[in-house]
Amino acid sequence: MKEGKNMTKRRGLIALLLTSVLLAGSVIPLQAGELEDAIKEQRDLQKKGEQARNQLNNLTYSADKLQNQIKNLATQITVASNSLNEKQIAYNQAVEAVNQSEQELKQREEDLAKRQEVLRNRVKEIYQIGQVSYLEILFEAENLSDFITRLEYFNRLVDNDQKILADISLEKARIEEETKVLQAHRDEAAKLKAEAEQAKKELDAKKKEHQAALDSNKKAQNDIFEQIAQMEADSNAIAEKIRKLTSNSGVVHGTISTYPLPGYYEISSAYGWRIHPITKQKSLHTGVDLPAPTGTKVLAAGNGEVIMAGWYGAYGNAVIVDHGGGYTTLYGHNSKLAAKVGDMVQAGDLISYVGSTGWSTGPHLHFEVRINGETTDPMQFFR
Repeated sequence: MKEGKNMTKRRGLIALLLTSVLLAGSVIPLQAGELEDAIKEQRDLQKKGEQARNQLNNLTYSADKLQNQIKNLATQITVASNSLNEKQIAYNQAVEAVNQSEQELKQREEDLAKRQEVLRNRVKEIYQIGQVSYLEILFEAENLSDFITRLEYFNRLVDNDQKILADISLEKARIEEETKVLQAHRDEAAKLKAEAEQAKKELDAKKKEHQAALDSNKKAQNDIFEQIAQMEADSNAIAEKIRKLTSNSGVVHGTISTYPLPGYYEISSAYGWRIHPITKQKSLHTGVDLPAPTGTKVLAAGNGEVIMAGWYGAYGNAVIVDHGGGYTTLYGHNSKLAAKVGDMVQAGDLISYVGSTGWSTGPHLHFEVRINGETTDPMQFFR
């Protein structure tokens, strides 16, 4: 159905040109064929442009998703880094505790060595008493009191030796147990530190992977931007060709004096060179952009004949009015049209409604004036 309407509009435009055969001789039939080819080429280009726009939208969505994931990963990495720092501090403290314990152990071993030396000396002293036994020493006592004294001495000597041996055993056991506990704490701290390092390493790798995907995405976006820029240039060239082919419609010269969007005088993008909002490339803005809500009425800027009404490449739904004398006006990105090819309009007549079709970033009217196919600043007609 839509194709049928477009075919009707195309035939209407060609019929309009054929009507001028009587005035233009044999040139017009050739122009009619060229015009039909140009319109077809423009539509084919628009299809490619829409495909590129869809790819760009998908890439933009993916890029936003990747950026959010990278942002979340950065937050996780910060948390992981803080955790790793805490684990590192705990590990360092555990290592320091083990080192201190080992120093204490060394000191205690030295003390034990001294006490063992005392014990060895004690044994040596006993041995050096001679080949006599304790009984011989006791029986050499001069009296009972001397005997008891000697007996108590030997008993204390034996008790002391046993106490020294017991203390040595307890000291060794205590030191070994403390060392085991501290080493276990150190090993656990080392394990937690290793786990934290691995977690951060995995997050870093994941972030690097996402960043690489984002860089690849941006490169793909830039490639599509270049394609869109080229298609826009081709579209403008075809549009100029169509204007030249439609410049001899025989309309009586009128004037351009009526502002097309009463009540909306803000200019979001003026005529002249700019960075294109979609392609991000420097290009000539061939008209002015007048922002307004979708559905706002668009009026004809002067008397003339509608020579184009329909989908018009990057301009989306557009209307072109020929005012005669080489003057044409274009109204682009409309949501819907109120005029058709062949309509004779007066200045101030309703011809369309504001929209955001074609290569547009929001609802606005792209208003353009050409003189003999060359663009000019439209605002000069309203100063």
